[in-house]
Amino acid sequence: MSEAAKVVSVEAIPLKIPFTHGGPSVSWAGSDWQALEIVLVRLQTDSGLVGWGEAFSYNCRRAVVAMIEDSAANVLVDKLVSERAQIMHELQVGMHLWGRYGISMFAISGIDIALWDLTAKAADQSLGQMLGGNKKILPAYASLLKYRDPEVVAEQTADAIANGYGLIKLHESTVEPVKAARDVAGSEVPIMLDVNCAWSISEARQIMQQLVDCNLYWLEEPVWPPENFSALSTLRAEYGIPVASGENVCTHWQFESMFDANAVDVAQPSVTKVGGVTEFLEVEKAARERKITIAPHSPYFGPGFLATAQLISAMDEDVPFERFYMAPEASLFGTAIDPVDGELLVPQGPGLGLDPDPDVILEYRVHD
Repeated sequence: MSEAAKVVSVEAIPLKIPFTHGGPSVSWAGSDWQALEIVLVRLQTDSGLVGWGEAFSYNCRRAVVAMIEDSAANVLVDKLVSERAQIMHELQVGMHLWGRYGISMFAISGIDIALWDLTAKAADQSLGQMLGGNKKILPAYASLLKYRDPEVVAEQTADAIANGYGLIKLHESTVEPVKAARDVAGSEVPIMLDVNCAWSISEARQIMQQLVDCNLYWLEEPVWPPENFSALSTLRAEYGIPVASGENVCTHWQFESMFDANAVDVAQPSVTKVGGVTEFLEVEKAARERKITIAPHSPYFGPGFLATAQLISAMDEDVPFERFYMAPEASLFGTAIDPVDGELLVPQGPGLGLDPDPDVILEYRVHD
């Protein structure tokens, strides 16, 4: 691909891949969550090169597809791939009417990832290599789903440890499941707790007091709303439990507001939400300047998974990689994205490292 390569086609491809996870049914927005919804972004240049991205789309795929095809595509066609920064600026300015967080930023994120995939492929390097990285193996942590049942949490924690994971993240909002996991894991295995913004400030105070003895590695998004940065700052000062947040924060501007409020110990940008690789790198820069730890949010199974792995591979620190503890019915990348003994091998091919399997796309594509 030359510096003059232009984008000639933009396609949003929605997929729905069923999964199992070994626990009771999981609800999301009032309904059972039984399948991964993935919106792939496919960009093709006039030289024939194809770049792949992923826009966050769990339970919102139709809106994300519409935003990409009805709004963003008009900006992208005939643009030079090398004008990536200008394209991102134009998209953010042109689409801010629909919000600086949510569907518009999800769409922009997927497009940006695809543009970086194209750029790295043109350089015949993986994205991580292009960013100066050389790590080929990443420690992974098992990100369990929300089970609400202490016995199931204990079983899944034990299962993850038996499969080689050295770090465990829970998605629970009461004390008993956390203590059950700690009892099974012992004192040496780091345990993170993601509350998904379930508590009020008063509830957080009450429950955090009970969690002090659980020795949490971090406590993630303890209060509603996620942008209540002053509450996060107060809670982390009161209880000494490291606070993490970021999956519901978009653009480096909002992350910097969170940082300046002293709200977090751990920043968790999500590449399929934050604004893609471009914004992720700005967040990383801002975090480093303030000596805040980066631990990307990545409960994905598409190009967003690969982009996160490539970004972590370029970091100097030993950053753990999040792997949702579930079994999708099919994988876009075969077994290449399955951790082995708690470690992920970073794909070394050009761009994101791998291209999605066309047969899986064909079988699981949704035609709304």
